[in-house]
Order: sequence, then structure tokens, then C-alpha cells
Amino acid sequence: MQISVSRNVPMEPWLLAGVGLCLTLLIGGVVYLGSPVLVPVLITALLVGCLILFRPDVGVLLLFATMLFKYPKFLEGSGWLTINNLLGLMLSAILLATIAVRKQLWFLKVRQVQLFLLIGLVIFLNWLVVGRIEAPAYLSRFDLTGDTVERYITRLSFLIFFVAFIRTSRQLLLVTAMLLVAIFLTIPDAISHSLTATGAVAGKVERLRATATVGIEAARNANYLAFICLMGITLVWFALAEHRGTLLRLLGGMAILPLVLAIFLSGSRGGVINLTLLPFLLLGQSGMRRGRAVAVVVLLVLSVSMSLVLVPQSIRHRLGTFLPTYEDDAVSQSTELRLLMQNLGLNRFWESPIVGVGIGNVRWMNAMDPASGGIPLAAHNAYLLALAEGGVILLGAYLLLFWQTFRDLGNTLTLAALIPDVNLKWLVLATRTNLILLLVFSIFTDTWKEFWFFIIVGTTAVLSQLYQKAAERS
Repeated sequence: MQISVSRNVPMEPWLLAGVGLCLTLLIGGVVYLGSPVLVPVLITALLVGCLILFRPDVGVLLLFATMLFKYPKFLEGSGWLTINNLLGLMLSAILLATIAVRKQLWFLKVRQVQLFLLIGLVIFLNWLVVGRIEAPAYLSRFDLTGDTVERYITRLSFLIFFVAFIRTSRQLLLVTAMLLVAIFLTIPDAISHSLTATGAVAGKVERLRATATVGIEAARNANYLAFICLMGITLVWFALAEHRGTLLRLLGGMAILPLVLAIFLSGSRGGVINLTLLPFLLLGQSGMRRGRAVAVVVLLVLSVSMSLVLVPQSIRHRLGTFLPTYEDDAVSQSTELRLLMQNLGLNRFWESPIVGVGIGNVRWMNAMDPASGGIPLAAHNAYLLALAEGGVILLGAYLLLFWQTFRDLGNTLTLAALIPDVNLKWLVLATRTNLILLLVFSIFTDTWKEFWFFIIVGTTAVLSQLYQKAAERS
């Protein structure tokens, strides 16, 4: 239920005049105290605010956009006065008003919200016990306790808004479409960065890896770019399996090829491992039909051929190196560094296996470990980071969330077979596939604080609600 104003109720002249006077005074104040240049920004903000008041789902889409993209410098704001916070405050006010009308906290009945609140409780208790340990002054900038807590609050708020205001199939499809558009806006810049850098910095493999400065902000990290591409492939594949048409499937297949190329160019070994696993997941969940098997084989042949021609030799060498060669090259050094980070993470875990060493304390504690050489290294493994920061308690809470999410997707898939009218079975399959890929990818990097984690969890929650309501109606 969303709050709205009946269109049949006429607006009183005095109310219209009052609103006009307030807007005039507000714009006049901005011109006098600020700059006339800010007037269009203010008017746009007021119009967007009115739209969000009547359509909170638009506010969720805008909030998601701010998580995907880095907005222009002049819109960043300062301190707490940012677009994200303003959108959050507005959605919070609408949510509180809706709660007052409905007299119930319906979103708290969602399992994913409950379990994410449980993770928050574990983080809070962890902070009370060990998280308040302060880093030495010279390492204080590597104490990420405050950043971790702030990020958790931001992500929890987004998850609640997502579950509370994304209530229809159309709204959920708009979120998915925004993600796909963002991915395809990102890929050209990432591929161009890698291919155009080849001649200029030959041998500098880390600088050759595909990253993007245009599009999704997280794609500035090559490993994250690889996972973003994997999500795009999954969504496109299952959407094509649902919507038939030769031309559409041809275009979809052509769209998948640059995503595969970007994964290879990223030089992400975790991404390529997931890419190797992906065909089995796609065929296993969409059905082992001859046409689909042929499509997978054709895409594999084209992808491998394209990668052999376009991917630089140094990146291919990096992708094939999983064990240190102890040679003086960037690839071996990267592998050795990753193994060192794993060992340091295990050391932090064994120091306090039950409650961990404290949320946000891993980097500065690693810097104090003689084995690190004074470098504030991360864990590069989401499971290990959870163990190191919060012990088996925090990891157990995360695994419980993953288990419940996977179970809900299975139940929703059963309902989707019984209630085809909702027409979102393809998205259920895509979300479940992306969840499996996330669990595998988490072995190679820390992915539980990024936007895709919450999109997978939130999409699962909304899909579950949609199909449960459809089942009740039928």
C-alpha cells in the first residue's frame, strides 16, 4: 500500500496560492543567498520530490542509481547533505507515514530483512566486545569500523525500501532493466581501456586489466567488473529463454559476447572460474534442450576465438597462473600477495575464532603483523573476512541468510511452475544462478558489501512476495 492523494478531490484556491507563495519565497531565498544557477536544480529537486511522494518506487530506483553511478561533483554535497541521504530521508518519511496508515510493520515479516537485522545485531555486539579497539595513530586511517557500520546502515535501509516499495512485477522489471542498461553502458569503456592500453604499457599486466571509469562505479575494480558481467550474462540468457524470437535471441547472443570478452580482459581468475561454471548452471536450470546446448557451444567457440585474438598474452598468462612461480613478474607477485592475505586472514581468525578481532580492524591489524611487511592488507575472501572480523558467529549469520535466500528461490520456482501468469520465472532462475555465482566468487574477493549482494537478496524477497500473493489469489 502506498500513500496517495485522490485525483477527484479539487485543490482549494487558498492552498494553491499558499504553495505558490512558499515556492516563490524558497526560490527567492536561493537566488539571494546562493546563486541563480541553483534555481533549476531546486525546481528539479522539488518536482522529483513530488514524484517520489506519489511513487516511492521511483525513489528506490533513484537510490539504486546513486549506488550504481558516481554522480557529478557539483551534486555530491558535503557531510550528511548528499543525494543518497536526502532520498533516504524522503523514503523514510513516506515509509513511516505508510506504517501509520497500515498499522503494521509488514516488511519486517520478510525473512531476508529479519536475517539482515540479525547480522546487524551480531555486528553491534561485536563492536561492543572487540570492535572498539582503536588502531595506533599512524594506522588510524586503516581502521574501517566506522565505514563498515555506516555501509551496513545504508544497505539495510536500501533493502527495507526495496522490499517495502517494490511491490509489482513491473517495478521489479524496471530495477532489473536499470541494472542491465548500467552494465551495457559500462562495458564499452572497460574493453576500450584494456585494448587501447596494450601498446603503451606492454608487460604491465595490472594496468592492462579491463576497468571502467564510465558507468557503474564498482567497475573501477577489475574483479568487480568480472562479476558485473557475469550477472549481465545470466540476466540476458534467462530473459531470452523466456521471450522467443529469432532476431531477439540473435541480438541477445551478440550482447553476451562483449560481456564474456570483458571478463577475460579483466584478468580476474575468480571471474573466469565462474565463467567456466556458468554454462553448466545455465543449461542445468533452463533445461538441457538441443537448441540451447547448440547456442551455448556456439557462444563458447566465438568467445574463446575472440579472446585468443583480442586478449593480450600477459592477461592470458595471469588467468592461467593460480600458484606462485616465484619469478620476478607481476603475475607471480599478485599470486604470492593473495596467498599472504589468506594466511594473514587465518591468523586474525585464530586469534579470536568465536567473535573475531572486530569489525573493520583487519587491515590495521594485518599491518602490525610482521609477516605483512607493514602493509595493511585485506582478506580478498568474503568468508575469511567474516571469520576474521566477526568469527564463526558472523559467518554463521551470513550463511543463514544465504541458505534462506536459496530456499526461498526454490520455493518461488515451484510456485512459478504452478502460476505462469506472473511471467517472472526467468528472473527467479537468473537470481538463483547469480546467487550461486556470488557464493563461488566470494572465495576470491570481498563481495558482501557491494550493491549486487543486496540486489540479489532484495529481488529474492520481492519475487517471493509476488508469487505468494499470486498463490493466495488463485
